Amino acid sequence: RVCAASSATHQTPRATFARAAPPAMGVLQRNALDIAVDARTRGADTAAAAADILAAVGALAECSSQLEHEPLKGAVSGATAQLFAHIEGRCREFVAALLLMGTCNGGGESDDLAYDKLWTLRLMGNRSEVTRRWIIEANGLRVISQVMIARPGHSKLQKEGAWLVYVLAGIDGLVELLQYGRACPAVQEAAAWAIYELALKQRERGQAGAAEWTQAESIIALLSQALNSPNAEFGILWACSSALRLLVESMPCRGNLFVANGGAEAALVALRAGQSAGPDGSPLIVAGMQLITALVDGNAAVAQKLRSLGALDVLVACGLRLPGKVTDETMWTLGQVGGILAVLQVMNSAPADSEAVGSGLRAIAKLAWLPLEEGLQQQFPQAAEALVNLTRRMETSGVMSEKTYQALGGVLHVLAPRIVPGAWTVMDDGVSMLIEAVGPGSDASVAQAAVASIGHIAALAPLWRTPLQRALGGIGQRMRLTDHSEVEIARSAKHQKNLFWASAVIAGLPVVLEEMRTQANSPQVQDAAISAIVDILEDHTDSPACGSDADAGSRFEQNACASTRLMGIDPKDLPNAISSVASAMRGHGMHEELQWSGCHALGLLHQHLPVTSEVPPEALECVLAALKRHPNRYKVCSGAAAALRSFLEPRGGRNTAAASAVLAQAVAVLRSREIAVTLRRLTNDFCASTDKALLEDALYVLGLVDGVQSVLQVLRSSDSSCAGLRSAGLKTLFELARAFPDLVSAPTVAREMHAVAGAIAQEATAADIAAAAAIGLPRAQPGCGAIGAGSEASEECVEILRRAELLRGLLAACPAGAG
Repeated sequence: RVCAASSATHQTPRATFARAAPPAMGVLQRNALDIAVDARTRGADTAAAAADILAAVGALAECSSQLEHEPLKGAVSGATAQLFAHIEGRCREFVAALLLMGTCNGGGESDDLAYDKLWTLRLMGNRSEVTRRWIIEANGLRVISQVMIARPGHSKLQKEGAWLVYVLAGIDGLVELLQYGRACPAVQEAAAWAIYELALKQRERGQAGAAEWTQAESIIALLSQALNSPNAEFGILWACSSALRLLVESMPCRGNLFVANGGAEAALVALRAGQSAGPDGSPLIVAGMQLITALVDGNAAVAQKLRSLGALDVLVACGLRLPGKVTDETMWTLGQVGGILAVLQVMNSAPADSEAVGSGLRAIAKLAWLPLEEGLQQQFPQAAEALVNLTRRMETSGVMSEKTYQALGGVLHVLAPRIVPGAWTVMDDGVSMLIEAVGPGSDASVAQAAVASIGHIAALAPLWRTPLQRALGGIGQRMRLTDHSEVEIARSAKHQKNLFWASAVIAGLPVVLEEMRTQANSPQVQDAAISAIVDILEDHTDSPACGSDADAGSRFEQNACASTRLMGIDPKDLPNAISSVASAMRGHGMHEELQWSGCHALGLLHQHLPVTSEVPPEALECVLAALKRHPNRYKVCSGAAAALRSFLEPRGGRNTAAASAVLAQAVAVLRSREIAVTLRRLTNDFCASTDKALLEDALYVLGLVDGVQSVLQVLRSSDSSCAGLRSAGLKTLFELARAFPDLVSAPTVAREMHAVAGAIAQEATAADIAAAAAIGLPRAQPGCGAIGAGSEASEECVEILRRAELLRGLLAACPAGAG
């Protein structure tokens, strides 16, 4: 039995539970605030009693809904309604009592008591929507702001108040808090940290986060004002810089808004404040550096603006005075703004054993391999001279040596296309140092850095390949390294592939093929060599010139020869390469990685053969054998399907008479091997795959080997759960109809393709409508159902609709389709 009472001896409302006959119910006797104070000594007992009372209330509510007979049902229902109304009223009065602290500067309450009240409100608001509404209706946002302003020195209260505001009103509440707290840096600091932590948590969870905040522009404007405040203290500078960095990183174009609000000047003020604070200023310098890096990333105008404001002097000063992580941040930002020479300036001014030297090398090692604006690239000749001198003093071991050679190689690979061998001593000396570092006297990590640099120089500057052949001896020794103390590093997959790739770029395929022959029993060597062949062919894809059908074949062959020679591959080596890859696949049939890379390499090598050459039988046999040995391994099946498609696609992209003859021969072989059965199995086994490449390749080959009707049958047999398969099938039909118009020349085939595409589009539209309805979104336009909620299913639907429309449009343009 529940009753309410009030007492004239207390200002705050109280509710009482009188002890009744059923002990489970109990009766509220004391003021709620008194209970909260008492709970400090009776904590566990109070929590247990509260849980017991709530359980009784819950049981009563359950009874009121399940009782079937009167008069008890009516009595219990009425009593339950009264009980809930009473509890709601007392809770609302309790919330109002907590909010009284906001008047008269908290009524003389201690800071800790005010903090406890904010904590209580946040806990209640987190768990109850109606409580949030009560607080807002009681002008709670303004009250909370007043409490925070009245107690700027209580950091825990500031943080609690900011998060309470977020619980009540979300990001809009934090914006309001920034506005209301303009005169109180502590309040703005708390709001800025809340924004930072919120954006960081959302990013760590893989959410779009700050990138989709509609309030971002308002937040940037308010934080910029706080950062520009006269005599802004360390805390507000740190918080604002950290929050602004995440906002800009999530959407770089916001950097222009920040700079327009005086952000560039403010960021430099923050850095100077951190610098003047000595070692204690490290966090602010890190935040400021990260903010500037986010601003200048891909934004040359902002970088120029910072340079005009004297940013380089500030960054250099920070780099010279502060150690550790701060130096890393400083050097990286310095390089982004002022280029490699600015980093070298700090390094030259610092002691040889200081953190600045190591941080500078790490920064240059990254910067030299990134695309930089033209103005910063003009610094590379001077940087090369400085790095050559630095490398001369370095040993060929250790982490610093590795970074030195990475930095030197990065600078030289940019300069190599512009400087011929023998034209500049610095360039010649630098290349010689890289070649020497490949030798047996260097650490494996240093040699790997040198080999990667040498390979890129050879790939970008063919004139340097002859001087770089001096490195082949050292590269060959490391390829065959078996009993050296660094064997684990040398045999790492990445290092081994780099060795083969660099040797192939420098001296062509024969070097790689010879190494494959001498180490035929090593699957790792074979896989590394095949991967090098794949990388070379993929990095130098040729675009043959257009011409008439009569001369298309000769034009393709001329361009193919030019392309292969340019990449260091002689066309006459292609048959040997195909034989070597096929031999490796036969010798290591159960090595999955090798089977996949082998299929990939055979497809690419085949596309560089003369247009009149037939598909090499051993290439077909090896790909089919890989499918047979690994029928359920996705990667192998994907590589095999891609290779088969490459064998059937016209070389040079033109379906000439010669290409048709090659196609007919390959199709005949595949039909004799009953490949259609295998392809249907692949589409069935991997119909739910999110990677459509395998499905598209398998259906493409199926359409040429067994006819378009087979592809249509696969699509007809699918259902709406196979969205990826349907999308892949529609794309494949479009590509087949465009490349081989004869396949759809029969009116019945064209009509059936049109009908299947229409049916799939209709089912996709229905599924999209259902997806939108399920999350309560209107569907204003076809294909836009659940996209607003980021639904993968809806994105798939849009792709299906687009591909179906393309296919139907192509069919309508064909004479058979139009009929």
